[in-house]
Amino acid sequence: MKRSLFSICMVLCLLAACRQAPYGRTACLAPDPVIAAAVAEVNSDSVHTWIEELVGFHTRHTLSSQTDPERGIGAAVRYIAGRCEDWGRQAEGIRPTPVVEVVRYTAGEKGGRYDRVLAVPEVVVTLPGTKGEREILLSAHIDTRVADVMDSTSFAPGANDDGSGLACLLEVVRILSSIPLEQTVKCLFVSGEEQGLDGSSFLAARAREEAWPVLAMINNDMIGNAVASGTGLKEDHKVRVFSESRTGEDSGPRQLARYIKETAGRYVPEQEVKLIYRNDRYRRSGDHTPFLRNGFTAVRMSEYCENYDRTHQDVRTENGIDYGDVLTGVDIPSLTRNIRINLSTVMSLALAPASPANARIANAGELENHTVIAWDPVDPAVSCQVLVRETDQPDWTVLGVVEAGAAPSFQCPLSKDNYFFAVRSVSPAGHPSLPAVAR
Repeated sequence: MKRSLFSICMVLCLLAACRQAPYGRTACLAPDPVIAAAVAEVNSDSVHTWIEELVGFHTRHTLSSQTDPERGIGAAVRYIAGRCEDWGRQAEGIRPTPVVEVVRYTAGEKGGRYDRVLAVPEVVVTLPGTKGEREILLSAHIDTRVADVMDSTSFAPGANDDGSGLACLLEVVRILSSIPLEQTVKCLFVSGEEQGLDGSSFLAARAREEAWPVLAMINNDMIGNAVASGTGLKEDHKVRVFSESRTGEDSGPRQLARYIKETAGRYVPEQEVKLIYRNDRYRRSGDHTPFLRNGFTAVRMSEYCENYDRTHQDVRTENGIDYGDVLTGVDIPSLTRNIRINLSTVMSLALAPASPANARIANAGELENHTVIAWDPVDPAVSCQVLVRETDQPDWTVLGVVEAGAAPSFQCPLSKDNYFFAVRSVSPAGHPSLPAVAR
């Protein structure tokens, strides 16, 4: 009953939020009941438990113990891998078996934020797709720190930075371990973030060298705080998605960010996605950046308000202010909504067809006031939506639909000088691909 009410509420919110596009078309697709049911499975009590247990390792600093059974990054890695292996065993026969891999990379050879050369562990959990043509990556970092980035023994709970991201990935693995998807999902529990994005740099280089068919990468780092230090501003119903563009506003990361926003509107309408057209915050960086530098489509999801009294602080109370990244500083309901956004986006991408290839303005060289959009033929079982937006607007709306099996072109009486156009494939079940911008 609870799940049914959740799905009904989402549909009602969706219908209320539909915006009119040119010709009265709407930009709305009906929610998939399978995705809606999975989103409803994200459990705030479970989220609280994962963070509580991660905080219990005292510190997860990259240079902390790898052999202590109860403290340090080694114990945290074993915990994460063990949880994911258990969920995989429980789901045997339901879907392709999840693969849990503990990998190690060498760090400290060039000095920097290391006092020795060591092999650092991290966890890669692969949820194979039934087709496996493409991969969707989620990441979060295991390691924590206090004010002194070299202090590997003090209490560094990392409840929000990045226990919130780890809880997101654990919930995704828990739920998707029993749900078959067409495309592969990989959850990257990386280390070395606080020392210089080293774990993600290792995996990004590996992904490039091994030619992982990465469709999209979403980095979750600090997605659980709701109140800003200094100002007291509370924004528990907003989350930021940072997206970089080196080739103009219509880069791959920008399309992924818009896709996340649209998917959130469909499945988690009570949480607003704010598109931030930057790689990251001032003087900060995240584990999506090495993937961007290696040519992959990657974005960062982060809370709207940051609390600098908690981030990278020694745990203490001073002048009536509580410092340190402890569990009480995490807004569990807001974090739960952000996890639902991740899950719905991953599932939508993993059930969607490939984006149309070679989307183009077919009459770009003609002095005409109408526009012809064309693309290469797609799977005859899928339809295509032609999207439009004004050049100063962030969101796509649906201009028209080309039914399955029809010729891959569309003509409209809108000037190519005044609008941007794109095309996306839509599966028979209503799962949209990432948009392919018409060049």
